[in-house]
Amino acid sequence: MNYYELLNIGRDADNNEIKRSYFSAVKLHSPDSDPEAFKAIRIAYETLSDQKKRAEYDAYFIVSDGGAIAAALQNNLFEARELIRENKYHEASEFLTELIGSNTDSDYPEAVSEPKRLLAEVLWNLKKSGAADTLCAELLEKDPSDGETLLLRAKIAASQMRKVKAIGYFNDAVNAAPGNARAWTEYMLYALNNKYTERIPGIFQRAMEQNPDMFRNEYFLYLVGADNQDLFSNDQYLQYYDKFAEFYINDKNPGKEIFKNLMALMPHFTGKDELIPFIEKILPALEKSKQRTSENDDDFMLIHAAVIYHRLRSDKRIHDVLVDLTYFLFTKDEDKNDQLEMECFIAFHLFTLRPSIKVLMNEYPECFRLNQAFYLDALNDRKTDFFIDKYTGIYKKSHPASKPGLDFNDYDETEEIKTVVREAPKVGRNDPCPCGSGKKYKKCCGRN
Repeated sequence: MNYYELLNIGRDADNNEIKRSYFSAVKLHSPDSDPEAFKAIRIAYETLSDQKKRAEYDAYFIVSDGGAIAAALQNNLFEARELIRENKYHEASEFLTELIGSNTDSDYPEAVSEPKRLLAEVLWNLKKSGAADTLCAELLEKDPSDGETLLLRAKIAASQMRKVKAIGYFNDAVNAAPGNARAWTEYMLYALNNKYTERIPGIFQRAMEQNPDMFRNEYFLYLVGADNQDLFSNDQYLQYYDKFAEFYINDKNPGKEIFKNLMALMPHFTGKDELIPFIEKILPALEKSKQRTSENDDDFMLIHAAVIYHRLRSDKRIHDVLVDLTYFLFTKDEDKNDQLEMECFIAFHLFTLRPSIKVLMNEYPECFRLNQAFYLDALNDRKTDFFIDKYTGIYKKSHPASKPGLDFNDYDETEEIKTVVREAPKVGRNDPCPCGSGKKYKKCCGRN
């Protein structure tokens, strides 16, 4: 009896149906009343409810031209697979050898080929790679397009460090069964781990042409494909990031390595504007990850800052100095001189920058709150003169005549700024010029 029969479900059952059937079966076979049956039911549930394990399990259910393989043989193969799963290789070897001998005259070709393939796998696990390879060669002589045997032979060659043979067999395996996700995945992993970098883009593109979800069981491979963006169109390149995000978000238990690698790649991701939407997709799942620790807090702060910086910079209503000041505050930069100089610039160009501050207040409250007291003062009409005087004094104190003036050219070049026109207190001749040049008023706008 196979796992589907144990749970009394069809081969196309979804996860909800599998779960319902499992709980129904457990009511009839509890751990106390029927421990052996419960154990079998539990193994069936754990296998079929896991996408990767289910795909591997399904790969061993053979279907012949006449329909499902004979029930007795299928049950024997199931028993052999269970022995292999439990690492009982010697028992599996004896069982399969006997099974092969008893099915020599069977009407089903799979009655011999499938047990032989399983026996080859067992021999390989028993470190008898030569005997395993010989069995594979016999099977391939009868059917050179046997994808499963080619895949096994590739893994045997890999274990023997015959790299050229291994990469050739992997390639033959995916050519023989282009829809076999497991074959493509193992081919890609082998190429990746053995520095066949020149093959990776081709493997990836060929696999994706067959099925965009080909690597769903090892979805980090989508990042490998995306890393070769120069070989793909922009739409393809971003599609691969989207595929990774889709499977990562739906993975209820992503591995520690995936989290670790993602965090290591974040500086690369945040440096590219086109990847900000990808970061925004996966960020909630990253933050909720079980792998997260307090050591990641600074990393997440920088990721959030990069996302905010991108949003503000993309909004043409927000002036660059407000974008930079927000990033500065978000990252908790301790250089207060930089903050004061940006605030001085805002004070000197107050009337022009007030609309940007209002957009920040109304549409980006999280950013507004970072410097709320300053922004509220900047927007307060009744405090305008006091506000300008305050920051003129701060600027004068921090930039005595012996020091170079404040340089705001980065902002002046990106957007034309009108010098603030104020109705009260007259600027003294020795005060900093309100235009922001850094020169004294008498040597700048106050010249006779």
